[in-house]
Amino acid sequence: MDHKTLTELRKRAVGSVQEGQSPSSVARALGVTRAAVYTWLALYRHGGWGALDARKRGGR
Repeated sequence: MDHKTLTELRKRAVGSVQEGQSPSSVARALGVTRAAVYTWLALYRHGGWGALDARKRGGR
């Protein structure tokens, strides 16, 4: 999954939870784990929408 798609997925997940859906149902609908949804919610709480932007991972 490219960075743009991942960022959009994260923002959609957080937005869905904010609209009242449970993290479990959001995870099921998007095909991700509940842990991922909770991680994205924590990132959002601590850093806003910008914290959900996918970043390059360091290589060796």
